[in-house]
Amino acid sequence: MNNSASGSASTSAAPTYTAAETADAHKKLCDIYNVAARAVQIDTNGDNPALAGVATVNASLMLEQAVKSAPAISSGDRAAALTLAAAYTNATAMGSQLQRTDPAWQAVVDDVNAKDAAMKKVCSGG
Repeated sequence: MNNSASGSASTSAAPTYTAAETADAHKKLCDIYNVAARAVQIDTNGDNPALAGVATVNASLMLEQAVKSAPAISSGDRAAALTLAAAYTNATAMGSQLQRTDPAWQAVVDDVNAKDAAMKKVCSGG
């Protein structure tokens, strides 16, 4: 707050981060993404829907926590991670209502796969 005689409040600029801080945040996010995505891959390709649900909920939470704990993360990285987290959450909810053979379920799976591909691209550097 500005304590000048005019009494006007100062505006604070958004924090800035060094390239090293942003790179470190990116690495941490991608390390977490790789663990989360692997768990989802393993548990959603098994025959236990409960484990699949747990894996997607956990992966969503891991991504959200990674973003929250890394203020230096770039906006593109943040958007990709949170978009994938939301897709995982939606898949968990829809998985309780839909059968694997339902076209609506396939649309949910396709959405998760598209969001995962975008996150993979973020973490592969291309």
